[in-house]
Amino acid sequence: MTNPPLVRPTLLSLLLSIAVGAVAAGAQQDASAPAAQGKTFDVVSIRQNVSQAGQKSLKLSPTPDGFHVTGMPVAIILMTAYTPTSGGMFMNNMDNVPDWARRDRYDIDARISDADRAAWNDAKNQPAMLQQMLQAMLADRFKLVAHRTMKEVPTYDLVVAKGGPRLTETKPDDPLPAGHVLPDGGIVVPGQDGPHLFNFTMSTLASALSENGDRPVHDKTGLTGRYDLALHTPAPAPAGGADSASQADPRPLIFDMVKPLGLELKPATEQVEFLVIDHMEKPTAN
Repeated sequence: MTNPPLVRPTLLSLLLSIAVGAVAAGAQQDASAPAAQGKTFDVVSIRQNVSQAGQKSLKLSPTPDGFHVTGMPVAIILMTAYTPTSGGMFMNNMDNVPDWARRDRYDIDARISDADRAAWNDAKNQPAMLQQMLQAMLADRFKLVAHRTMKEVPTYDLVVAKGGPRLTETKPDDPLPAGHVLPDGGIVVPGQDGPHLFNFTMSTLASALSENGDRPVHDKTGLTGRYDLALHTPAPAPAGGADSASQADPRPLIFDMVKPLGLELKPATEQVEFLVIDHMEKPTAN
């Protein structure tokens, strides 16, 4: 079964949308396990969002007393609740996601209990708690049943190019700029030439590139630090002209986006972890 593409926002809004899932690696549970046995939200409100506000209204973030979502497809929630065991995100490697889960947008207001508040607001605990609670919510309200599997598929390896990386390591003692704060401390600052990323890991970068290319992208850079970088979108080639066809480049735009960083993408064929949706329903009423 071929899935329709996930709602395709810009790379910037995509990074903001799924940032929580990107940093929850290491907190995974078996997708087939009964998540309800773990932590659960105390109260959950789910409503379909039918506004025409567009991407400016998108929001997905933890709050001091729970988790708030505005205008997001459920597929984004899936990528937050479940992350690959090797890290990163389930971007275009989710199978059997219902069309409505990729198309319809929802507002979710999930509150934690007073008893869980102290643990929730501890940064060391929140990623694992969030995944447990979202998995329980999806099982309860969306009747989700899912499992993980491995498939051999075409991929791109994100590697260091000849000449070495051209990345600026984040200095731990330097103040970070104002911007969209990710749960792991990363910062996304919008720019006219593309998003500027601060305190970022290569794993998160590779996952974001996966959704903007035609294959999953794996981080094979060996770079384990955090970096400040910019993702500039190359200007499109002029339309028309006698040799415009010869100038056409069949490669995804992401090839050019990583070049200035001293990185490159290498085609490969690898085992990739997929999240397979066995059953899922539209949410039950509040």
